[in-house]
Amino acid sequence: MSKRSRIARAGHVVVKIGSAIFMREGGRVDRRTFAALVDDLDRLMSAGVRVTVVTSGAVALGRQALGVTPGPCAVAELQAFAALGQSRLMQMWEAEFGHYDRHVAQVLLGRQDMADRGRYLNARSALETLHAFGAVPIINENDTVATEELTFGDNDQLAAMCAALLGADLLVLLSDVAGLLEVVEGDDGTRSFGERVEEIALDDPRVDQWAGPPASGVGRGGMVSKIMAARIAARADTPTVIAPGKRPGVLAALWAEEPVGTFFDPGQGGAVRARKRWIDHGARAEGRIFCDAGAMRAVRERGASLLPIGVTKVEGNFESGSLVELIGPEDEESFARGLVSYSAAQIRAIAGLRSEAIEEAIGSTAIDAIVHRDNLVLT
Repeated sequence: MSKRSRIARAGHVVVKIGSAIFMREGGRVDRRTFAALVDDLDRLMSAGVRVTVVTSGAVALGRQALGVTPGPCAVAELQAFAALGQSRLMQMWEAEFGHYDRHVAQVLLGRQDMADRGRYLNARSALETLHAFGAVPIINENDTVATEELTFGDNDQLAAMCAALLGADLLVLLSDVAGLLEVVEGDDGTRSFGERVEEIALDDPRVDQWAGPPASGVGRGGMVSKIMAARIAARADTPTVIAPGKRPGVLAALWAEEPVGTFFDPGQGGAVRARKRWIDHGARAEGRIFCDAGAMRAVRERGASLLPIGVTKVEGNFESGSLVELIGPEDEESFARGLVSYSAAQIRAIAGLRSEAIEEAIGSTAIDAIVHRDNLVLT
């Protein structure tokens, strides 16, 4: 049985709309496509579906206002384009939704809003309150003040984080491509695109093989970015659809269970609790803890807490309660993320010791575990 039936049952959807959807070549706005999208969104809401919109386009509209063609530029210029374009972008949303007597609300989020637990919860509360008032949240990254170290990378991942933040039932990434396309390997070593994939599990090894760069030069994303977003959403048991945003009535077609776009099945892992979703994708790691093979197996295979005896090295200077990445003995990639019970200095002092030796080493024992399993998420 197709998993696409989850689309029609979705009560809350996060829809991400990329710049390339409503911008023509040369930087002009595609008014007809934009109007059709808003009509499509209104039909969903009229059918009782809660809709949260994540929109790109501020930078593109800022370039248009100044007559600057797309292309590489300095970070300060991108931030200026975003500042110029953001008000124009919201005017477009407000004017178009005004035809349907719907209010829109601008929400600008930065990476630090997801990294700080208090701000993360405040963002969720504000978005839920907007929905309670019947307004449509229009979310964009706060590009004007964001630094390179504190960005989402692109709005695909921002949309996925918002879907997890709100516990949405579905993430829809509207793109300038039909969906994930098969890649055909030629006898001469060349690669070409084949048929569109209608449905695929995210753990299928072909997913990464078939992912490619952006199809247009307008946005910053691409299929790789969208698959990363789908995997973030999957941690909250939220499926993702990548669909052609320029197709009229694309959302209505999805809800009618037509074979539009590519449906990504999140798998059988089940939903991660809200606090662990924040640990998984919201917070930024402030350090790394290297573990021996036994500790890594205990955490990964038995769901155990990380104890001092399994720690071999600590990187970074952080306080108790900070988020860290756990690294195995032969890998630079993290196998888990979690909140530490001790500071970096304390962990260095007790690394390799048995739990009963903690108090003698540092003068007190808050808890036996350096990272308790309740504050730990496998990656």
